[in-house]
Amino acid sequence: TIWGVGTMFYGGAMALMQDDIKRVFAYSSISQMGYLLFGIGSISTLGLAGAEMMYISHALGKGLLFMSAGILIVQVGTRSLSKLGGLGSKLPITAVCAVIGALTIMGVPPTSGFMGEWMLFYGVLETALEQGDDVRSLMFALGLIATVLTMSYLLWMLKRVFFGKLPETFSKVKEGSWYMLSPMMVLAGFTIVVGIYPDIFLSKIMPYMQGVLGG
Repeated sequence: TIWGVGTMFYGGAMALMQDDIKRVFAYSSISQMGYLLFGIGSISTLGLAGAEMMYISHALGKGLLFMSAGILIVQVGTRSLSKLGGLGSKLPITAVCAVIGALTIMGVPPTSGFMGEWMLFYGVLETALEQGDDVRSLMFALGLIATVLTMSYLLWMLKRVFFGKLPETFSKVKEGSWYMLSPMMVLAGFTIVVGIYPDIFLSKIMPYMQGVLGG
């Protein structure tokens, strides 16, 4: 659990320091692996199941973000955040999919990230209270702070890319082709469906995790 929280903070802090959008997402992935370690360290059914759901949500959310970055690079020609801005008006579908991807990573309902993150934190808190473990209680609190850090770098990234003033050099930028957009739209729809109907995966995950812990 301690290692997980440390990884969350390291990845999140490094993501905030990047100007390259793909590097932001790469360090974000490191931070998200910290969440998995955090849940595994709970040694509880809810924590382990939450970590598994987080794994699924990370694949969906980060897939959306990396595909959005790919469209940006192809259509705009740069991945430097300092050179971007106001592209939501030029790339509306890409922007919506990127926002859904970011919300998934942040664990905001109704995306798939919410249930996994809720279960993961509840599992850690449950173990801490049952065992009277002050260290786990502290890690729970630090994990919540790390989640604020996650929200910070993702909201900062979205603001830098899609909001604000559009640079003159991007006045003729057009949305990506449907070949590029269609997979993103399917992925965005799926993360919402899983968020609303988490039992699609939880009905399989929970019995397995109970068996792992002998519950």
